Formats: sequence, C-alpha cells, structure tokens
Amino acid sequence: MIIDCHTHAYPAEVVARPRAWALEHNEPHWAELVDPTDRTSIQGWSDPDSMLAAMDAADVDRAALLGWYWENESTCRWHNAAMAEWIRHAPDRFIGFAAIHPSADVREQLESSKAMGFSGVGELHLAVQGWDLDSADWQHLTDWCTRENWPINFHVTEAAGIPQPGSVATPLEWFIRIAQRAPDLKIILAHWGGGLPFFTQNPRLRPYLHNVYYDTAASPLLYEPSIFRSVIDLVGAKHVVFGSDYPLRIYPREQTSPDMQRYVHAIHDEAQLSLAETEAVMGENFARLLPPEQHK
Repeated sequence: MIIDCHTHAYPAEVVARPRAWALEHNEPHWAELVDPTDRTSIQGWSDPDSMLAAMDAADVDRAALLGWYWENESTCRWHNAAMAEWIRHAPDRFIGFAAIHPSADVREQLESSKAMGFSGVGELHLAVQGWDLDSADWQHLTDWCTRENWPINFHVTEAAGIPQPGSVATPLEWFIRIAQRAPDLKIILAHWGGGLPFFTQNPRLRPYLHNVYYDTAASPLLYEPSIFRSVIDLVGAKHVVFGSDYPLRIYPREQTSPDMQRYVHAIHDEAQLSLAETEAVMGENFARLLPPEQHK
C-alpha cells in the first residue's frame, strides 16, 4: 500500500492563469511562488484524471489533497469546494485536507469541511496566514482537530541553508509550542520538518514530540536520498510519512510535466530502507493517522 500524504489539487481557473488570478484575488504569495517573473516556475498542474493516471503509474493507491495556505478566508472556502469535487470524482483514491484561514469562524470552517468529506487540515503556513498561537481561533482549531482525530499538516521552511525564492520563515519553536500545548494533536510537519527531527535528541524536548510526524514532500529539491536514513535513525520509521508535493516538478531538470513515479522509484532504489521501514513510510504510518472513517 502506498499513500501519498502531500499533494495538491488546484481549480481550473487557477491553472489557466495563475498569476493574473492570484493578483485579482489578493493572493500575492501564491503568485510569487507558482508564477514568478524573475525565474522559471517548477509548478506543474493536473486535473483529477491526469493525477489518477500518475498515481497508477507509480502504484500509489491513495493521495491526500492538501489545501493551500491562502491569505484570504474566501479563497480557502472556494478551494475546499473545488477539492470536494475531486473527492467525489474518486472517493476511494482521494483524501481531502481542508484549507483553513485564521478567523473568528474557524469552527464553522471545520464543520463545513467535514460535511464536504474532508479528513484533515493543511497545508497551513503559520507566518503567511498570520496564525496567532495564543488566540482563541488557534485553540478552537487544535481542540476540534484533536477531538475529531484530524491530522494537521504544516508547511515548514528549512531553518538553515540556502534561502529559497518566496520562502517565509517558520521558526521551529512554534511547532514545539504546538506539540507541548496539544499533546494529542496529530502533527505532520512538511518537508522533513525543516530540521526539527534533530531536536528529538534533546531529552527535555523529546517527550513533547511523540505525536509529531515528518513528511518527505519535495525532498529531491532539498536533500540527498540519505535524508531518509538519517531522519529515520533519529526519530524512527514510524514518524516519517511519504509525500511527493505533486504536481510540483521536484526533478525540474528531468521533468517536463509532473509525475510521481520517478520519486517513488528513487525511494525504493536509493533511500537504503528495509522492507518494513519502506512499508511503514510509504503508507502504513499515514493510514494510522487518518480518522476512523478513512481506514480501509
């Protein structure tokens, strides 16, 4: 079983004219990332059928469609409605994670997403969206997701290294605070957690990170394949979940269009994992994090 825990599904209006659409809808961060004016974009696009074909080619059984970290609540709701159409198109293949915006009606956003068939929240970007970890909105979000067994996927910017164009910092202490305050919340930190796995070696922090998981999205853009072995040796195989960041072209020198197959094969061939570790990372761990209605 292979489950891709980190993919994206964009409405046709966004795909057709990404920069113009973003500027018309006051989403400047999106425009900068997916259609920059000063460099070639590595963003790819898909529709439900082309994504299902990419999944079949890579032997991916199911995929989580993550919402984007939009800067406006109206965009979050619009995107959720579009993703719900994808889920209805292939309910046995697509799993929905809702785009949620920090506002006074967080609880209503969550209830609405649940009614549309979603099973988690994310991808959230604490800095771009302006989340306040001391606010009532944040408390409502974490309490609701804990009660409903919904994981939250957080974008994490690499804490060190070469700055990426358009990146916005997400200090690692934010995620430690979240884990401390919500010990039963299922936390998925995208892009290997930006270096946070190292801090599991701190005996004062390790107890707070028991419910934190690290996804592998966009790894070929950031790290060598040895990152799999290194992080698993730090946190254990059960805390790593496979994600591709599809339809991003994560091998931009090789890919003219997005696919999952190249990355899946690279993990099997280059990550130096045992069979048990591979099965855990590629699907078993994420399946365990999903709410009961998604267990298949």
